[in-house]
Parts: sequence; structure tokens; C-alpha cells
Amino acid sequence: MRRSLALLAGVAIAASTVAIAAPAHAANTISGGGASFPYPFISQCAADFNASQSNFAIQYTSTGSGTGKSNFTKGTFVYAQTDSKYASGEPTFGWEYIPTIGGAIAFPINLKSTTTGKTLGSSIQLKQSTLAKIMGGVIKSWNDKEILASNPRIAKSIPAKPITVVYRSGNSGTTNNTLQYLNAWAPSIFGKVQDDFSTAFPGSIPLASSQTGKDNATVMSLINATEGSIGYVDFGDAKGYPVARIQNANGEFIAPSAASASKNLANQTNVGANGLITLNYNVKVPGAYPAGIFSYMLARTDGKGPNGLGVRQFADYVLQKCGPSRAASLGYVPVGGKVLATAKTLVTKIQ
Repeated sequence: MRRSLALLAGVAIAASTVAIAAPAHAANTISGGGASFPYPFISQCAADFNASQSNFAIQYTSTGSGTGKSNFTKGTFVYAQTDSKYASGEPTFGWEYIPTIGGAIAFPINLKSTTTGKTLGSSIQLKQSTLAKIMGGVIKSWNDKEILASNPRIAKSIPAKPITVVYRSGNSGTTNNTLQYLNAWAPSIFGKVQDDFSTAFPGSIPLASSQTGKDNATVMSLINATEGSIGYVDFGDAKGYPVARIQNANGEFIAPSAASASKNLANQTNVGANGLITLNYNVKVPGAYPAGIFSYMLARTDGKGPNGLGVRQFADYVLQKCGPSRAASLGYVPVGGKVLATAKTLVTKIQ
């Protein structure tokens, strides 16, 4: 699923406005939407599911986690996807979170070597605390001694370039998960975990040098256009672009990939009865990339929404067929272990 930067903006536009086409013979259309992180995966699953049966036609529109949660509460979406839990506005009807897919959060970097002029982004190694200081504006230049200490091999090539932090505007599940990770390593810098990054900066004020984009594609475009910049996006949106290697609990500096994220997410065991997962950022597995993310399906359990049977069948299809067969090739991690066992139990409650 290698995607060039030139295609990212077009993909995002299509993702935000186009639902999966329903087969003409389908009896019941099921409209859903929400998080942008799982869009390529969920849309592929919907296409496969729609082609496999004729009773239901699944649709999915990428709107972002915040809108997904809001539209599910209002009933605009029969089901939704979100990468973060409700902070407010929960539905008054019976419902649940179902973990459906996982992946990695990547930190793309636009930085050139002072000696060769070539990109350094994929060679930059960052400790977790160093990353938090960079994103919070505590570390302001790429040749800061803390960054140089983690990069002895390329230290002489790292320029004295000011750092520009690029972040998502509005409410985003990717933002929420990024803040969870930064908060775990530097709570004094990032004390808030929420869907909005702009007020999560120290002092609740964005950095003067920062830039913001409305979606992952815009964030990537801004990073590509701004030398010295760093941002955060879902791994699928950064694939093919230079991204930082982040230190894990074993002291290894690991690049994000479906394989390295899987080594982390397969060992997550703190799953609540409601399906929400409290991520352990200290998984001590060789080769594990530490900044992981799960996405959740929101589904009704009260039996009063439309097409509950179709939602249940689709959720089961995503977990037991589409995930194992499609996730890795699209840059995602299928749920497994205790997470999968909990998810399968929750699916049986959908009505």
C-alpha cells in the first residue's frame, strides 16, 4: 500500500466524501462513518462484505472520530468508528465499543543533512521523552544536545534548524492517541489527553512556530513543504515518507510498520468489559514499535436501531475474515489475543 505524497491529498478528499458503493440488489443500506485512521481498511472490508452477500449494503464515510461519535449519538450513522472514547455526548441508548483494527502512529520528519543534502528523517532516533519535548516546544532546534546524544552516527549531519511542529486541527482520534502517548512520557508537558491538540500544548496555547492541518493528508503536505518540521499521522498516511525511529521499552529505536506495531499490539491485555483498551507503552518485546493505536466500532445493543443484524454480521466479518486477510497488506494490525476474544463477545451483543 505504498502511497506517494502526491496522492495523499486526493486520497483524503475521496475518503472524506465518498461512501462505499452499495450493490444494486442490496435490500438494506447501512450508513456509517467516523475515524479517518481505519478508512482504507474499513472501506475495503465493506467492499468485500457487500460483494459476498445481498441482504445488506455497508457504507463508510471518513469524517474524523469526533464527527463519527456525534453522528452515532444522533443516529445519523447506524454504526461508527472512533479511535478515542467519548469525552461527552454519549448516546442515551444501549451501545458499546468494539476494537476492530490496530496500527501505528508515525512521526514524519522533513530534515536534510548538512553534509549530503539528503533527507535525515528516517535516520533520526528519538527517546520517548525527547519526542514529547519536541512536540511541546521544550526542544526548539534539531541540533539540540538531547537529539544529538541519541544520534551519534549522524550527529554532524544534523543542522541547526528550528523545529516546526505540525498537528491536526479540530477533533481527531489520532490526536487523542498521540497525546496519550506523549502524556505517558511527559505529563508535565502534555497534561491533557483529548481530541484537540491545539489546547493540549503547554499553557493551552499552540506554539508560535507550529502549523495545523485539517486532516492527515494536509498535515503531510505541510510537513513536505516545511523544512525542519515534524508531525504525527497514522502510519498508512506516512508510508513511504521519512519517519522517526522511536525508542521502545527494550531501548531499541524502531521504525513504524505493520510488523513492528503488531509486536506491540499483540501484547496488549488491559481490555475493559466495554471494549476500551488501556495501552501499555512499556511492552518489552524485541522489535516492538511503541506508539500504537486501536480503532473501535460503535454499535447499538438495544435492538431499536435499524439493521442491527447487518451491523453484527459486518462487525463479525471485519474481525474474523477481513482483518486476518486484509490488514497487513494495508499497513494495519488485526486484533488478536485478549483484545480479539473481548471483541468477539461484544459482537454477539449487537442488536
